[in-house]
Amino acid sequence: MLVVVASLLIVGALSSLWIAIAGTPVRRVDRQRVADYAVIEQPTVLNRVATAVEAKVDTAMKQSNRRLFTAEELALAGIAVPVPNLVILMACGAVVAAAVGTVLLGSLIVGFLLAAAVPVVTKMFVHWRTGRVRRKFSDQLPGVLQMMAASLRAGHSLPRALDAVAKEAEAPIGPELARVVNETRVGRDMLISLDDVAMRMQSEDFRWVGAAIGAQRETGGNLNEILDQVASTIRDRQHVRQQVTALAAEGKLSAVILMLLPVGVGGYYTIISAEQMTTFIDSGIGKILLLASALMYVLGGLWMRSIVRIEF
Repeated sequence: MLVVVASLLIVGALSSLWIAIAGTPVRRVDRQRVADYAVIEQPTVLNRVATAVEAKVDTAMKQSNRRLFTAEELALAGIAVPVPNLVILMACGAVVAAAVGTVLLGSLIVGFLLAAAVPVVTKMFVHWRTGRVRRKFSDQLPGVLQMMAASLRAGHSLPRALDAVAKEAEAPIGPELARVVNETRVGRDMLISLDDVAMRMQSEDFRWVGAAIGAQRETGGNLNEILDQVASTIRDRQHVRQQVTALAAEGKLSAVILMLLPVGVGGYYTIISAEQMTTFIDSGIGKILLLASALMYVLGGLWMRSIVRIEF
């Protein structure tokens, strides 16, 4: 029975692939007529299939107006894969995980859970990578502001100071400032570019920088002193943030252990004693207990998250 289910999953995946590539464009001009005037590299069948599938997935996401990821989010995470390609890889991984869980582990429920875990784990990984980049951006900000203030004190203009800091600073703040400089050179307002960086990095501190530069532009004043004061304020905020993070580290670790413990125990007993675990699915009281446990698990996770999460 399990082999039949796994075979149906594989056949379904292949059928979906066939449906995705059914709309491959047909040549309207004979290949020989085109070859008489130019040498054109003909794509292979695999390339045409991949292009058609990517186009179908991209069209479906645009029509539904739902995206698991954005292009900027993947760029921040350092994943050089287009969004449709990543969705296709996730779908293939989900099918493989479902087949492995159904055949090797001998449980259709485990296969379903493994398939559902593929997009969840991918989303968590992307979120973790983007969060790490944004934290590094915040840590670099005070030093970069001091470099800008020193450059302004030396007599450079604000665009020139931004350009110099963008060349000296490391990623991620260096490329972001270089993007601001390039957008300013093509005629975009600098304040709008700075605000876009603050939104992309989700940095309230950098939004203060843009507000300070905008206020100095309207009212005048010594910009290097303003940047020094903003840098000092941001450094104090980071010091308090690091203290709070250190004090809350024990609570966060306890929350992670408590959240992983039920999943680990349930997965262990599902593998070594699948017959006993099926009692929770075959009986009515077992289903009620599973539903109540899942509800309490979610509520407990949200409660612990609200306790250990400190917002600044």
